[in-house]
Amino acid sequence: MKKPRPSDGNIIAAVTTRNQRRQRRKEIKRDFGKKSLIRGGHGVHPDGGKVDSGRAPPANTDAGGASTSSDRDGCNWTFVFDPSGRLCYWWSSVVSVAFLYNFWVIIYRFAFQEINQDNMAVWFTLDYTADFLYLLDIVFHFRTGYLEDGVLQTDPTKLRIYYTNTTVFYIDCLCLLPIDFLYLSIGYCSIVRGFRLVKVYRFWSFLDRTERHTNYPNVIRTATLLHYLLALFHWNACLYFIVTSKMDFKGWTIINDDNNMLVQYLHALYWSVLTLTNIGDPPSPGSPSEYVFVIFELLFALLLFATVLGNIANIVTNVSAARKEFQGKPVPSKALQYKALDMFVSCVTMKHI
Repeated sequence: MKKPRPSDGNIIAAVTTRNQRRQRRKEIKRDFGKKSLIRGGHGVHPDGGKVDSGRAPPANTDAGGASTSSDRDGCNWTFVFDPSGRLCYWWSSVVSVAFLYNFWVIIYRFAFQEINQDNMAVWFTLDYTADFLYLLDIVFHFRTGYLEDGVLQTDPTKLRIYYTNTTVFYIDCLCLLPIDFLYLSIGYCSIVRGFRLVKVYRFWSFLDRTERHTNYPNVIRTATLLHYLLALFHWNACLYFIVTSKMDFKGWTIINDDNNMLVQYLHALYWSVLTLTNIGDPPSPGSPSEYVFVIFELLFALLLFATVLGNIANIVTNVSAARKEFQGKPVPSKALQYKALDMFVSCVTMKHI
């Protein structure tokens, strides 16, 4: 028995359906940057339909069947990072470590002249590793999406234009100014790397996101407060050493041991803690410049004490508020508890009958 010959109407309908599928694939490729997957020689349409693999190859293919146009089968991979994703969060933690290195080391090396022929290789390796992380952060920003009218933008051109038109881009470029070449003329003066500290915005955003996403925000606030206190003690100790050594304050004693910078740093840190905590007796000033410096230190210590006290009070208030909220929840009365228990027993009894 011969198969019925398809009519002209069926042929036209089949051709129309095939053209619609082809047009749909082109629209998906244009909108999403991805094409149909190839499985076993048959194209699988995103809607679930199969594409006939026996159709003639397009006109822009060579004799070997390799596509020479942008319509060849494959996937266009785009690496765009979600600004609210975990990868962005962990990368900001890496950049924060690089910032903290510069924040603690730059002022220390400037005060105590720690760069010499013995440790130059170690310091330079750490410095330019941090700079390399700063450079990678710029590349990371070029591939980080942003929200526009509630929609995450992933187009590389729009991401590049958006990032280069923001203040963050100029801050990131300022952080990487090659001022280190001044080492060749003025010597190893670490203060020329001070522009690396402008990256502080990354550290603040990392702390803010950590505090919002952790289950123990008060612990994070306490740890942040302790870090700020230690950083202030550290910077004030370096400032004290610079003032006493380079301005020649004769009335103040300082340990002059050029072979042991650690002892000098600990002595300066001890003086800094005594002054800023107002629990010690700082050296008595003997000249007008010494009086000005001590007055400034005492006023700063008073402001620091008020700030720390306010932050601790805020942490205690948040802990107490959470406890009161839990204790203020309504507790069911005894009658309701007995009623619920009777209903539970009745349900269990009916289930076993």
